[in-house]
Amino acid sequence: MSNSLPDLLKRLYRSHRYGAFRFGHPLLRRLLGLFVPVRLVTRHRSGLWLELDRRFGNQDTLFWTDGDIEPQLYWAIRTLVPIGGVFVDCGANVGLMGLLARQYQMARVIFLEPHPRLAASVQRNLELNGLTADCMLLQAAASDAPGEAAFYENPRLDGSHSLHADWEGGDATLLGSVKTTTLTAVVADLRLPVIDFLKVDTEGHDLAVLHGLKDRLRPDFTRVVYAEMGRDATAISELMTQAGYVGFSLRPMAHRAVVRTLLEFERGGPADFFEPHDPSRCRGDVLWCGRESLEARFLSSPVPE
Repeated sequence: MSNSLPDLLKRLYRSHRYGAFRFGHPLLRRLLGLFVPVRLVTRHRSGLWLELDRRFGNQDTLFWTDGDIEPQLYWAIRTLVPIGGVFVDCGANVGLMGLLARQYQMARVIFLEPHPRLAASVQRNLELNGLTADCMLLQAAASDAPGEAAFYENPRLDGSHSLHADWEGGDATLLGSVKTTTLTAVVADLRLPVIDFLKVDTEGHDLAVLHGLKDRLRPDFTRVVYAEMGRDATAISELMTQAGYVGFSLRPMAHRAVVRTLLEFERGGPADFFEPHDPSRCRGDVLWCGRESLEARFLSSPVPE
């Protein structure tokens, strides 16, 4: 574990943020941030190295939380991605989730990230961890058709750049055009035998990404799908159900509780993140598995006390 001053300060913040006290952590984060470089290479608690730029809010949060932005996805990767399986990351941002899939499960990872700066960050993080030979980066947006599309940059939220000008309040600026591709084309070009775990986090474009799978959107080929449901939630639920999947949503928990559940899991304790998906209530991220699959049976089973 790194003993650099930034990483020591990060651990101090985490011990307070997820400890017994529930107040003061925003102020502590601002104060400690005075002693942390804006751009730095830091070591994730798993051992991965990440180059981060703290001028962007999500990367600053990723630093201070030591990567625990989506603990339920972190758990799903460690639990549901088979050793040596295929992990496809649509909307990779700086690449953390795909890197974790490679590190923990020796997965073959394909990253798709259309934003030029973030794609460069993924490439840099692959190089830092010596994984350029084991993973592939495609600088493109997954969609339902190949070609080019206008791409909009959100000036406030670095994780919310989108093919949709009205995403996250509609104050995005046109960055230019980006290449689009379909997952059907990716599967054919790379000769993927299956997709064991597909992460879709494409800022309002998730339905189009799933349509781009065409006849590959079936549980015997695309085995597990983790999809953002912020837009087109009803249509996504209907599409996945018709294709033979059953959904599981994150249980109602504060982020703090989700992180503490993950930490307990890492110490060998039980983890109960998901519950059966109710399309009438949930608009968050949903984990989809084949209706009769082992994954669905596992997620439906009671968690031991």
